[in-house]
Amino acid sequence: MFEKVKEYAVDPIMIGADLFAQDPREDKLNLTVGVYEDENGNTPILEAVKTAERRLADTQGTKAYTALTGDVEYCTTLGETIFGADVYAASGCVAAQTAGGAVALRLMADLVAQMPTRPTVWLQTPTYGNYIPILMAAGANWRAVPYYNRAQAEIEFEQMLDGLAEAKPGDLFLFQGVCNNPTGADMSPEQIATLLNRLETQGVVPWLDLAYLGFAQGWEADCMAARQIVDRFPECVVCITLSKSFGIYRDRAGALFVKTRAADRGRMERALTAIIRSSTSHAPDHGPSVVRTILQDAVLKAQWLRDLDKMRRRVAGIRQEIVAIEQRDFRSDALAFLGRQSGMFSLLPLSEIQETALTRDHGIHVVKGGRVNVARLRGADISTLVGAFHRVTQCNDRS
Repeated sequence: MFEKVKEYAVDPIMIGADLFAQDPREDKLNLTVGVYEDENGNTPILEAVKTAERRLADTQGTKAYTALTGDVEYCTTLGETIFGADVYAASGCVAAQTAGGAVALRLMADLVAQMPTRPTVWLQTPTYGNYIPILMAAGANWRAVPYYNRAQAEIEFEQMLDGLAEAKPGDLFLFQGVCNNPTGADMSPEQIATLLNRLETQGVVPWLDLAYLGFAQGWEADCMAARQIVDRFPECVVCITLSKSFGIYRDRAGALFVKTRAADRGRMERALTAIIRSSTSHAPDHGPSVVRTILQDAVLKAQWLRDLDKMRRRVAGIRQEIVAIEQRDFRSDALAFLGRQSGMFSLLPLSEIQETALTRDHGIHVVKGGRVNVARLRGADISTLVGAFHRVTQCNDRS
């Protein structure tokens, strides 16, 4: 029977990780997997997280199931922290605790795909590598519009709006709030305002994905787009993962928030509950309980925000150091765009041949398409990357 199983596409990130593991060189550099690393090459457990875990170990009275949509207190606390207490209370959002952001995305994709008249989900190009597999696995309709020109390292904003002109009322536009993955290029506040005006005019539902809150301009600033959307639109969707923000990658803390008109809330809650029951069932609760404990304790919250800002400043500093080293060693601004971008990821402007040479000749492993995780760079790695980039691009130019 199993000989009939079709070949499934392998995630490019996993391919990159496998190739890195197979590379025998000791000086190889892994810029594929999307985790934050400190100056020692470790992905640290934040002190606020450790304290919250100890507190839970001492006080948690049960490991019984939560509701299918998770811990109401966690969802409320997270909703109030991200959207603001007043906005969240007025929104009447239907919320579900999820195992990270991917499950929140899949839950919404399943709901969209099961609607009697399936709307189209519009995506940016390039976009997060798991969006399309999630939508396709659910059977949802999707289309893409331009977003970023890799060769010019610029957002193609007008082209994106032109592409969205074909979206119909009731369609959804899935986009990221901050620290765009894979490009690192975020829309300006003015561009976001223009986009929201367009979505509102066309009756397109915003579907916001937030995976890197606190890594762009800081937690409060990074939450602003979400607050504007939930406050403004009668219908919207927000997916959250807290893996990066709290450094709890394997503990899978996330959430889905769906704002509907008041008359539709009960039906929406029943729909999400039914889909959860038939798929993931009860979400794991350790990570969300840690998050809830931190957010409800003023001292722990302040400590967490300090550590989050330290991570943000480290990543921003790496970006600036790349720019400075390139100018110092090569009198070039070919990578200057990295200093204007935010978050862990960016796309190097490499051809497929150049990308292959970067790995083959220099042991620098990137995700197919040129995505690099700058948060994994430290010390001499930065000069190594800049030098290798210039060597592969210059060699290609001469050929």
